[in-house]
Amino acid sequence: MENSKLIILLNTLSKSEIRAFGHFLQCKLFNQRENAIILFSYIKAELKSSKPKLDKKTVYAALFPNVPYKDRVIQDMMYHLTVPLDKFLTFIKMYDNEGDELIALCKAYRERSVLQLFETAVSKTASIQNSSKLRDSEYHHRNYLLQQEQYKASTQKGRGHQNNLNDVATSLDISYFANRLRQSCYMLSHQSVYNIAYDFTLVDEIIKEVNRKQLLHIPAISIYYYCFLAQRYPDQLEYYNALRNTLVAHANLFTLTEMKDIYLLAINTAIRRFNLGSSELIPDLLELYRSGIEQKILLTNNVLSRFTYKNMIALALYTTKYDWAKEIMETYTNLLEPRYREISYQFNIAKYHYSKGEYSDALQLLFLLNSNDDVYMNINTKILLSRIYYEQNELDALDALIDSFKKALSRKKEIMGYHLESYRNFVQSLNKLVQLNSYDRIAKRKLLKEIENTQPIADKYWFLKQLE
Repeated sequence: MENSKLIILLNTLSKSEIRAFGHFLQCKLFNQRENAIILFSYIKAELKSSKPKLDKKTVYAALFPNVPYKDRVIQDMMYHLTVPLDKFLTFIKMYDNEGDELIALCKAYRERSVLQLFETAVSKTASIQNSSKLRDSEYHHRNYLLQQEQYKASTQKGRGHQNNLNDVATSLDISYFANRLRQSCYMLSHQSVYNIAYDFTLVDEIIKEVNRKQLLHIPAISIYYYCFLAQRYPDQLEYYNALRNTLVAHANLFTLTEMKDIYLLAINTAIRRFNLGSSELIPDLLELYRSGIEQKILLTNNVLSRFTYKNMIALALYTTKYDWAKEIMETYTNLLEPRYREISYQFNIAKYHYSKGEYSDALQLLFLLNSNDDVYMNINTKILLSRIYYEQNELDALDALIDSFKKALSRKKEIMGYHLESYRNFVQSLNKLVQLNSYDRIAKRKLLKEIENTQPIADKYWFLKQLE
């Protein structure tokens, strides 16, 4: 029973939800089986224990003392409790938003032809919609549903009654464009990581329609419009700037969850531009990270992603803001997932020492990480070791490391997505850099131009620095 759907779901409920589910079970409309109530009472008490006794035979013995165990009986009881639990979860989700609840009520009144009550409910729903602080895609979807209900009601009033078909079409366009652009941003981001090709032909038409209908004044459309274009054309800075301005101006119009997605999309877009060799967005990126963490937008259940942590520190070090880099490590390490805290801190403190020219301190930490099982930590450690060996002219060690690097990329290529090409280009460019005659100015300029035009490549700025 411990790993059953029933126990898994009950473990997701908060204390208040457990109490509410108890009341829900007592309602004959949702549950007419006493055995479901009996089983729930037992499980509820056990879940309070640090070691709940939830194997089927133990539960059966507690509920039916001195009665021979029958698996079919306990299976039926579990089923009869799971069915109302599913209904309860559906119920609380349906009534999670007052606007959704009222639209459902409008539909019920209309279907029962009590149109006077329908008009009152529509008026109340519209008032709540207008008073909402949010103007996200869900808000526009509710607008469409409400307009649709009003249209259906108008058809019940007779042919001569004025309808709102144009409003229905407009609200549908806005809702669809906002949601489709939002989904397309996620798809584009996913495509860049996992080498999956999506078809954006329809989105191209939506972009044209948004411009033709002049819908960019609607934040739920404009923020994803610019986000999509900024991702698709990372070399065209005007799209990122428009995204950043829209984000700052309208952040309060979206839920915290959606704002996190938008922040990450904006940050990843700027990082990709940085990886292409442009550094003009670094101050903007640092500010995005700062504000995102301060507002808890970039935290999930108060946990900070190790990649966000690493990127913040890398940017601070790139701009030689060593004090801020150290502050990030001291302040935010405890926000990382426990399994990543130690290795993330070790790697980033190693990078801190490297950035300050303290190679010996950096190497001591990197040697501990070089055999780490985590793919990305292992690769990033090899990249930093490569840089140190080259700068210290430790060419024998560098040759051995490059060979190890190539083998690691070959073994892990399936899970690296677009990072694989970036890492391969790093190794190839490093080989050419090592073989370069530093006194041959023509060859040096040729390699500089080649690396400038190589996309993508990890740590491009480092190569440019070595060649300049």
